Amino acid sequence: MPPEPAKTAVFLVNLGGPRDLAEVRPYLRELFSDPHILGLPAALRLPLAFAISVARAPSSRAKYRKIGGGSPLVAATEAQAGALAARLGPGFSCHVAMRCGHPAIREAVEDALAAGAGRAVALTLYPQFSDATTGSSFEEIARCWPRELPLSRVLRFGAEPRYVAAAASGVREALSRLPAGVVRHVVFSAHGLPRRVIEQGDPYEQEVQASARAIAGAAGLAPDEWTLAYQSRVRPGRWLGPDMVETVSARARGRALVLVPLTFVSEHLETLYDLDVLGRGAAERAGAAVFVRARTPGERPEFIEALAAYVREAVEAGADPAGEPTRGREGKGLARGGEGS
Repeated sequence: MPPEPAKTAVFLVNLGGPRDLAEVRPYLRELFSDPHILGLPAALRLPLAFAISVARAPSSRAKYRKIGGGSPLVAATEAQAGALAARLGPGFSCHVAMRCGHPAIREAVEDALAAGAGRAVALTLYPQFSDATTGSSFEEIARCWPRELPLSRVLRFGAEPRYVAAAASGVREALSRLPAGVVRHVVFSAHGLPRRVIEQGDPYEQEVQASARAIAGAAGLAPDEWTLAYQSRVRPGRWLGPDMVETVSARARGRALVLVPLTFVSEHLETLYDLDVLGRGAAERAGAAVFVRARTPGERPEFIEALAAYVREAVEAGADPAGEPTRGREGKGLARGGEGS
């Protein structure tokens, strides 16, 4: 009899988040130690990452206290991994792999190898590609995964029709909660990025714009019924705009304001605080008639089915040449700040 095909490990890759308040400072230090986040030599980057973690930890802990004392991202991704494993069936094992915090990418690789995996698919949970997130995570997976074993990657899917359909269903569900007759406006909110990173060639802004257009169209929105904005801006410096809070304030008066998380597939600090606290507060102060926030795709069946299709297609396409990592660019500077930023 021919040997059974090697089990395929699927790494569900996300940035990570502190699971409790004690993990906030170590998480921030690890985040800002990444050269894809702070594009500085290690001799400067590591002391600066320590200083940033000390300075930001108190405000970050205060935000996490408002959403229950820690990030739900790991638990949410574990639920997605379970749903995806059930959809993929025998021959696959699914592992949560966080770029920062736990379970770390190295831990996920160790678990996969112990489970008998002979090949792997690194499945991004960042719908749009950025070197600061996708590039950094895939480079770490390629570093940890044995080079003699096949490794495939799903780089992005933000404008792919199956994902667009799943995201649009969440928008339509939010719209269905609006009272009849009220004028509506949808604000798609994406995580911010410094403008200089885009100027150095990062495709993130272009992919975010393509996602917003595709999802708005699939949800049946007219061009004047929606706006794209960016959240989590960190000063100083020029960041992608317009700012989410400022946009909500300008669009909310007398309208039903629907806020849609565009670059996130699970609930975490960027949705539960930035959107539910800051976004809602801005809408209410500006006189919105109604405020509704669309949910992230989470475990929505059509989203899990889309992820399963991406995994199967990656396996059929074969491994990347020699498992080469996704290379970043030099001199990136401060990029996406992630949870706790």
